[in-house]
Amino acid sequence: MNWPTEYGGFSGRMGLLPASHLLLYALAFLSALIIALVLTPGVRLLAVRIGMIDKPDARRIHAKPTPRGGGLAVFFAFHLSLLLVVCLNGGEFSPLFSAAWRFQFFLISGLLVVIGLLDDAFGLKPWLKLAGQVVVALLLYSRGLTFSAFFATHFPAWVSCLITVFWIVGAINAFNLIDGMDGLASGLALIAATGMACGLLARGMTAAAIPFLALAGASLGFMRYNFHPASIFLGDTGSMFLGLTLATLPLMTASKQELMASLGIPLVAMGLPIFDTAIAIWRRSVRAVLPGVARAGATRMRIMQADREHLHHRVLAKTMNQRRAAMVLYGISLLLVGVGLSALLLERRAAGILLVAFVVAVFIIVRHLTRVELWDTGRMLLSRSGHVFSRQLVVPLYVVLDLVLLIVAWMLAHWLLCLPLPKSDFRTSLPIFVALVFIMLAFSHTYARVWGRAQLREYALTIAAIAAGVILASGVAILSDVEMQDLPRFACLYLMLSAGFVLGARLSFEVLRESMASIERLALLEKPETIRILVCGGGERLHLFLRESQTQVGQNSRAIIGVVDDAINLRGRLIFGYPVLGGFDDLPALVAQRRVDLVIITAKLDAARRQHLADLARQAGVPLREWTISEEPVA
Repeated sequence: MNWPTEYGGFSGRMGLLPASHLLLYALAFLSALIIALVLTPGVRLLAVRIGMIDKPDARRIHAKPTPRGGGLAVFFAFHLSLLLVVCLNGGEFSPLFSAAWRFQFFLISGLLVVIGLLDDAFGLKPWLKLAGQVVVALLLYSRGLTFSAFFATHFPAWVSCLITVFWIVGAINAFNLIDGMDGLASGLALIAATGMACGLLARGMTAAAIPFLALAGASLGFMRYNFHPASIFLGDTGSMFLGLTLATLPLMTASKQELMASLGIPLVAMGLPIFDTAIAIWRRSVRAVLPGVARAGATRMRIMQADREHLHHRVLAKTMNQRRAAMVLYGISLLLVGVGLSALLLERRAAGILLVAFVVAVFIIVRHLTRVELWDTGRMLLSRSGHVFSRQLVVPLYVVLDLVLLIVAWMLAHWLLCLPLPKSDFRTSLPIFVALVFIMLAFSHTYARVWGRAQLREYALTIAAIAAGVILASGVAILSDVEMQDLPRFACLYLMLSAGFVLGARLSFEVLRESMASIERLALLEKPETIRILVCGGGERLHLFLRESQTQVGQNSRAIIGVVDDAINLRGRLIFGYPVLGGFDDLPALVAQRRVDLVIITAKLDAARRQHLADLARQAGVPLREWTISEEPVA
């Protein structure tokens, strides 16, 4: 029997709910809550008797042996509560969740629970556990559950199967990975299930919210024993079941007409586990490619190898308290659900709400990723090991990249100007503009330059070459009777886009190197063993000094905290990204205030001023050095 994936029993926005629905909601939630409260102590006793104990080690954060496998109570609480609702309601509460669906989902989710129990008891190999998850997802797909129900577009069967399996397996592992702290996975499941239930109520699908409320009740009942200090853990048994259920239920209530409600609410409700899983894969993939990049002397890391840099580990390191860390993460999850529901209810303002939320989320994510994922990735890209492209590949790479960027700029210019783009333009206009600009770039020796050491005039010459190519291409187009609407505006926009793309590609490496230096400085300033440097002089020598230090990203043990310079016009400003903290005479006070370990002179000073700085450094009790570039005769 194939499961239905749409339900139209109610239409319109939620108004006043019938009393019968409210009773069913209370019954589903409270029955699951009570069953979980009653079953969990028995499961805990059983886990202790059979030796299913999670013992503390270097990766885990609990301090005493704790039984696991508590997800068994959540599993039975969820299914028994749905059965109880049907019995007391005198029939099915929704055609979506029929007796056939409940029986099939009981068997399939039960298979995953068995896999989780085996892992909790004996410790399965990661690949074997993953294979079991894939089998469960394929069984669900074979019974008619498909991710394509969210979309009006019809996907080929293999694409639909692949996306569905990826969604289900991804959600299972998202909750499996986030389950590393007392009460975290069960609390996030409670918030996610409640948020999805509210989303369904807002869409008028009142009966379809009942399974979500049952899952919320089961999660809350288990949290009584799982919140810090936990007396039992979910284990893989529970975390995988929670992920499976939260991935499956939205597919049952999917609506092609309301994509935001059907897909957006589940995504934001499970936002924290999904985000944590994504960055874990990113982080481990980078370290698997270049093991020595992230940690000096590290061995090659496997993608499925556990670490202690998950989101909850980092929050715990900041708060030093499991209860406080859990509350912080609960608050973030509630905020995400609130944003999703606000966008759903305030349809006219949804775009504005999501845009503001997106900007805030990007800012927070970048700050969160800066110290680990972006740091590791940047060091991999800057690494000179044999894993990175050889220098012989740089020129061909730039050639291919420029051609692609010029084609993208040509198409984007048409789109921004709302110009028609017939197939004939791809045979006439596109080759003219791309080829002539590329030829001018080649004639201007663009591909003979070492862009990591280019000067400003070389960037200016590249812009001139692109401009000459665009002008030449415009003339050829006119002489060749190529029909182009609004040619002057198109040529100007194409020039700006091409120049921006081509120069952006050249500048990207320098931007990456300077960004990595900034990230390294922030990380070093937090370490007590770091040598904190105050620089004297904000001229061009400082620029050269910084350039030299940036070539050793990842190998530094020193961090610049600021600059001192006697130039009045520099006070309180930034030079090469570093603050000017005062003049030379302020050195003793700054050494004390900023915990300076070393002072380095980068300015060209006469003997008197150098001696004055030496006296000030001696007074402050800090070593003084001078960084110079000089021309010396060779014997």
